[in-house]
Amino acid sequence: MSALIAIGISAVAAYGVARQLLVPIRRLETGAKTLASGNYASRIKQDRTDELGQLIGHYNTLAATLEQTAKAEREWVSNTSHELQTPLAVLRAQIEALQDGIRQPDDKTLTEMHAALMRLSRLVQDLKTLSYAREAELAPERSLENLSQIARQSAETARSKLAAKGIDLELDLPPQMRVACDRGQIGQVIDNLLENACRYTDAPGRVRLSLHLDKGFARLTVDDTPPTPPDADLPRLFDRFYRVEGSRSRAYGGSGLGLSVCKTIIEAHGGTISAGRSDMGGLQIAIRLPKGVA
Repeated sequence: MSALIAIGISAVAAYGVARQLLVPIRRLETGAKTLASGNYASRIKQDRTDELGQLIGHYNTLAATLEQTAKAEREWVSNTSHELQTPLAVLRAQIEALQDGIRQPDDKTLTEMHAALMRLSRLVQDLKTLSYAREAELAPERSLENLSQIARQSAETARSKLAAKGIDLELDLPPQMRVACDRGQIGQVIDNLLENACRYTDAPGRVRLSLHLDKGFARLTVDDTPPTPPDADLPRLFDRFYRVEGSRSRAYGGSGLGLSVCKTIIEAHGGTISAGRSDMGGLQIAIRLPKGVA
């Protein structure tokens, strides 16, 4: 009789323990199958604090990450196709107008077609850079370069375009600052930042390009005069295809990839890039690059 009672109690206890273990395991199994089918919106109710509860928490985090990634991918494809469509539509309209005899292949028409082609070329190059970064194939070919000279060359290239818009360019650069970097990629970053400042700074205005040593890092900043984005939008300026409504919009001709490309290149160099308010009343983009060795 004692043995039967003990067996009965053991069976009840075993059933209770098994139920406590099997129910969440089955929920995890069902959730895993749901994720495998491509439905990332499913979540498992978090009602435990033991190891299985922690596993459920990790599952929910994974599902949220996958859902966010899938959404970002959809936005990426949608925005990319939209940006490609604009210059292609311009080229198509120009070519069809030439074929129909509505327009003549004069300097104005060819200039407009060339501008659309260059916009398309820049967009494709930016997409290529971002694609390489996502596939971990963006490997800078570092050598010991004079960052001050690279910045000065980019500034002189941009000076005429800035002056034509009524924007003065100020330089605060030391004669020399050696940094281990990819000269072409860092030059592209500075070109993008100066182009961004030119596009979104009201005339008459000023742009200042500065380079200083900051705790073992080379700190390069581009400051401009108003307007400036709202504080809430500053952290998102480096998102792909992100534009601030109002003064900084597609109307100025940007693809929305310039700052994202800058961030990709700088991070590949082990540096950081950030946006903030400038003491000149506009936007400040600050880059910190480790001095390092080639």
